Amino acid sequence: MSRRSFREAVGSPRPRSATAMALIATGTLALTGQVHPAVLVVGIGAIGFAAFRRGTPFGWQRSALALNGALIASLGVAMALWLQGQLAMIALAHFAVLAQGLQLLDARPRRSEFLLVALALFQVILAANMTESLLYPVALAAFTVAAVWTLLVHTLRAEALEAGEPAAVARAVSGGLRRTITLASLASVVTALVLFPMLPRVRAGALLSGGGGPGMSVSGFSDRVELGDIGRIRMDPRVVLRVQTIEGEAPAPERRYLRGLAFDHFDGQRWSITPPSRHRVPGDPERGVRVSPDPPARRNGPRLVQRIAREEMQTPILFAPGRLLSVRGVLGHLELDAGGSLHARRTRDARVDYQVTSRLVEPPLEDLRRDRAVEPPSDRAAALRGRTLRLPPLSPELARIAHAAVAGAGTDADRARALERWLRTNGRYTDTPPKMTDEGGSPIETFLLGDLAGHCEYFATGMAVMARSLGLPARIVSGFAGGRQNPLGSFVEYAQSDAHTWVEIHYDDAGWVPYDPTPVDLRLAGADALRETGSAAALFSAVEHWWFRNVVDYDRGSQLRALRGVWLQWRDWRKARSDSPGPTPGAGDALGPWAPTELPRGTLVGLVAIGVLSAVLLARRRRARAPTEPPDYARALRLLAGKGLAREPATTARAFAREVEAQIPRAARAFHALTEAHLAVRFGGADAPETAEALLAVRRALQARTS
Repeated sequence: MSRRSFREAVGSPRPRSATAMALIATGTLALTGQVHPAVLVVGIGAIGFAAFRRGTPFGWQRSALALNGALIASLGVAMALWLQGQLAMIALAHFAVLAQGLQLLDARPRRSEFLLVALALFQVILAANMTESLLYPVALAAFTVAAVWTLLVHTLRAEALEAGEPAAVARAVSGGLRRTITLASLASVVTALVLFPMLPRVRAGALLSGGGGPGMSVSGFSDRVELGDIGRIRMDPRVVLRVQTIEGEAPAPERRYLRGLAFDHFDGQRWSITPPSRHRVPGDPERGVRVSPDPPARRNGPRLVQRIAREEMQTPILFAPGRLLSVRGVLGHLELDAGGSLHARRTRDARVDYQVTSRLVEPPLEDLRRDRAVEPPSDRAAALRGRTLRLPPLSPELARIAHAAVAGAGTDADRARALERWLRTNGRYTDTPPKMTDEGGSPIETFLLGDLAGHCEYFATGMAVMARSLGLPARIVSGFAGGRQNPLGSFVEYAQSDAHTWVEIHYDDAGWVPYDPTPVDLRLAGADALRETGSAAALFSAVEHWWFRNVVDYDRGSQLRALRGVWLQWRDWRKARSDSPGPTPGAGDALGPWAPTELPRGTLVGLVAIGVLSAVLLARRRRARAPTEPPDYARALRLLAGKGLAREPATTARAFAREVEAQIPRAARAFHALTEAHLAVRFGGADAPETAEALLAVRRALQARTS
């Protein structure tokens, strides 16, 4: 049987740390926003009432009938939530809050605090899967300290009751014990930091998919988009993307575009992608996959390597600047659609961090003038021919306006630039869509034949329609543009208000070339007007970005790169010691297509801290090393056991001494002395006294008994 089953039941009030632990655990669930406020009020109220009546509980707090009835009612609340369609995890969170409050109200004697600590820990674990709040690690650290002290104080009380000295607890909780616990907690935190890069990850999205609150609505990033969708998105100032440039020169604000979806079919009201099918991209995204080639003929812009953190969005689209060449990240299998957009199904409604290599498409105007606008090669098949030139039935007046706008332009490139310039010059940007006329028709007719006032979708659609009427193959692209450089972090953040639509026209040599007919200054001003500004907002965004990237989204790929960095450093150190030449450039490529990285600074600091802390603890232990247990008491127990008088685990030290007195009166006085010496050392912190004469007296008494 276990020692706990024999332990004395503690009837004294719970330690104050138990109240703190319960409040912290419930607070972590409150951070998730998934627990009903009424349940939180009841749970916190129970904790407060238990603390208020800590020393003088009511009679019903010792009644098994009352407490079990309340527990059944709590279970009923959880079941009702589950039957109403809530996730099982959320129903369990409600039950844990209520059950923990009842456990604190329970004033009956208890043999351990395991159930209370388990309920609190269960809440903390649930919260870890339902929130990514920056306050969670603070709450977790506070919970750890409170849980340790709760278990410690209860154990000391149980041991003191076993020894028959309940007052010994106050002496046991000394300054030395507090320092030891503090150092042990510090060692645990540092150890966790060191082990963090190697621990497996469980994403919250996998545990909460399909429920747990509304996701972020991004209606403009689906396979079909109706005119006006992007305008609705732009009214939301929430940050959805953070982009850090790793290699290459970051573009200026007016040239910062993150491409999402490309649409080629327009029916007068909405755009869609044809054909709707997608094909899978071969390779493992965690090691990096090539999405499209980078032929020398189309290297007409700078190459960029960027790391992108995308917030939870109701879309599987991976945004990237320019022409996407390769991608790396924990993304699941990837798919390309007919417009060259990259889809990762497992990232829908989930936060994702990935790295892209792209080439910005910026061919010089002189090169484009020698080129010609033609349909892409993939469209030259009979089934797809004309898809980027096809127009719905529209007013002939639109073609007349298009020809007038490009009058005097001699090449396809000049005509495309003329259309872009004409819309920028004559149009007026507004997030309010144009009002439809009573005659009906397409919204784009109202825009182009009216006062040219609208948001980016109307400008882009207007240019695409006018370009197609001139024989220029065109499509529109939705994504994000502009953004804002975070002054406290090396990244650009894009809000929903930076959602944007522009145009791409296809050339024979240059491929798809982007054009933006929307007035740039007015568009950027509109986005900035909705954005939160100030140093506080920038600081919060920078801290949040660091937390998500280095903790929440520290995925398997990051772990592998960190471990590989350790291996490379160890290999270089070995070669340096043997005076052999260092690794040749590119030698590490045999391990995979991902570049070597250094061991994270936090891990190095943690290793050093653990070494220093271990040395301090060892030194303190050596200085304090002294006899802490009278060996003569243990020898006496062995002598008595050899004579058939063994101390049972459930018997306290003084109770066993009374048994010895009853059976061997001649040894009673000496064994009582040994027992008191044992208790003084174990619970009073005293030095081991000299007990050799008492042990000799016990041995003589036993010999006399057998002779």
